[in-house]
Amino acid sequence: MHEFLLFAPVPAHQHHELLQQLAGLTAMQPRHRLERRLIFKANRKAGRINTRLGGGSQDVQATEIQRLLKMMNGATYYNRVVSVVAEDDFGAPAEEYDFDSQLWRMEWRDIPEAGTRSGVTSRLMANAVLPQGDIVSVMKAWGYTFVNEFVIEGDVFVYNDTVLFLHRVLNYPEDNQTTQQTQRPRTALPPLKDLTLLDPSGSYLLQASATVQDGANAETATQRLYGLRDQLRTAVRLEQADRLSLDTRVK
Repeated sequence: MHEFLLFAPVPAHQHHELLQQLAGLTAMQPRHRLERRLIFKANRKAGRINTRLGGGSQDVQATEIQRLLKMMNGATYYNRVVSVVAEDDFGAPAEEYDFDSQLWRMEWRDIPEAGTRSGVTSRLMANAVLPQGDIVSVMKAWGYTFVNEFVIEGDVFVYNDTVLFLHRVLNYPEDNQTTQQTQRPRTALPPLKDLTLLDPSGSYLLQASATVQDGANAETATQRLYGLRDQLRTAVRLEQADRLSLDTRVK
């Protein structure tokens, strides 16, 4: 699949007003979203991944994985493993937040294409559903090492097949688990109020994304983003991102 994107920084004081403007534009209320994002580093070429793992891994969608491997084309990348969590999961006792039952998906995003004149960021992408259970062991078997994790907090809107995600990054507080368990994701989540802003100013990022199955429909996706950019021109300035800032390759 191909992903086409535009981005706009949003100061904290403009957040509420922009939410109202997006709600009016899309004729929908914002869908609040909290995501755990785990970052894994590839240690070897992705083509060596074995999708026929035993135990709890039988739920892996082998077709999705193979499609993802083809997209990755044998290179090594940082990949993110994402799960949607509820606000009540933060600060919940272990018996109420079951890490081993968490649903995960692996999201691969290629480095954006170079030399495009369309004015939007474009890149290859692929997603794959992963098994429940010990996600680190599964990823390790595929040649990936856990690097770190963070939380994304934001609101989602959908407009003419374009997804708008107004969000910011939250970091976990420094504690004993951070220092003693650096090679594994957290099995319990601290209270949400204890997380800290990556950007101390509290600013947000508006991401507008349109996806198509193949490049043949690139013009349609690009025109949708152009139209959205024009409609939001008085509120925010949607632009393509710096290509190297979105580089996902392992150096």
